[in-house]
Amino acid sequence: MDGNSISSRVALTLDLPPSCIQFCPAYPDHFVVGTYNLEKEEATQDPGADQSDDQETSNTSKKPQSRNGSLLVFMIHDDTLNLVQTVVQPSAILDIRFHPSPDHGDLLAAASSTGSLALFRLDPTKDAISPLKHIATSRCDDLPSDVLFLQCNWHPTIANLIAVTTSTGLGRVLTLDSQWMINNASELDVQNDLEAWCIAFSPSTRWNESDAPVSVYCGGDDSILRYASYTWHLDESNPTIEMLHGPVVIRGQHEAGVTAILPLPFLVAGGGRAVVTGSYDEHIRVFLIHDLQTSYGAKRLQLVADEGLGGGVWRLDLIECRASDDGSVKVHVLASCMHAGARAVEIVGDRDGQWSCRVLGRFEEHKSMNYGSDFARPVLGGRVRCVSTSFYDKLLCLWDCEL
Repeated sequence: MDGNSISSRVALTLDLPPSCIQFCPAYPDHFVVGTYNLEKEEATQDPGADQSDDQETSNTSKKPQSRNGSLLVFMIHDDTLNLVQTVVQPSAILDIRFHPSPDHGDLLAAASSTGSLALFRLDPTKDAISPLKHIATSRCDDLPSDVLFLQCNWHPTIANLIAVTTSTGLGRVLTLDSQWMINNASELDVQNDLEAWCIAFSPSTRWNESDAPVSVYCGGDDSILRYASYTWHLDESNPTIEMLHGPVVIRGQHEAGVTAILPLPFLVAGGGRAVVTGSYDEHIRVFLIHDLQTSYGAKRLQLVADEGLGGGVWRLDLIECRASDDGSVKVHVLASCMHAGARAVEIVGDRDGQWSCRVLGRFEEHKSMNYGSDFARPVLGGRVRCVSTSFYDKLLCLWDCEL
């Protein structure tokens, strides 16, 4: 594994355990941290724990679980982190995602422990003291309130679609109305037998092309990666989803639950898409997977790189991706590695089709689970500025890594 050991420039202790973090695309000097607090005999359970253990304890004590959380808005300036705003939430926050569209880069979705989806808008130019404003909170009426939303991810081309996974193994795409409330939920045929930890769409930059086929990938605690190809028909009164091909099931490649999926925004020679995965088994893997709409439904994939990172790979974030005229690619990824801390990873594919992964930097000051990390945009001069968090010690750290 190797890689340079990195020291923090700033370290803060938060009031509640942090579970997720994202910088705002519209205001890159601001980032938001989601927190997760389980009120149960003064104990805190982490969001990556097995829900069955949690349920057994609850049944024994005969006391209903109560989770709450918050959204913390920070402003970063040089080596200073300022907590600007705290927005208390009635449920714990499992995941947050800013909208990827340039038109909605200030829009934040928050997935909760009661299966609700909350939407916020961040605009420090209108209110510097309380820049995060609540827009709407809604839920799927057919899901009990003890079903958790575990992850969310915006559709790459349709602004009002967002995918979620649940603690019962479901993968869904939610259609939001003009007020950003859920008005339709479409089941995806990529559901898991256990908790569905992660979901991702194949990338695209062609906004508002609703009929463009998109691959959806889903991974869960059953150690299986599933994917299928879909298109959407957006009739406001009755939006429908069509599965073009799939689902395809990938067994035997991960030795534990699939916790992170990062499809990369390019196709290699031969037509495969590079898809990076993370797992509880502490490995990051690179697959070349042909989009099903281009392979006519055939399962075509190859594992081309595999590297141990020393801890469960809970989240993967793309820092940058460079493609050369000779067909080679170089990718930098920020990995949140649970008990091992954070890693900056370089993935290289050469013109001969050989792939490799190596760790560039290791941040290991966290004393408990690193579930959330992100980085400031843009990345300039080969140096990336990162903020990472850890759960039980409630630590938030600012650090730099040379790429």
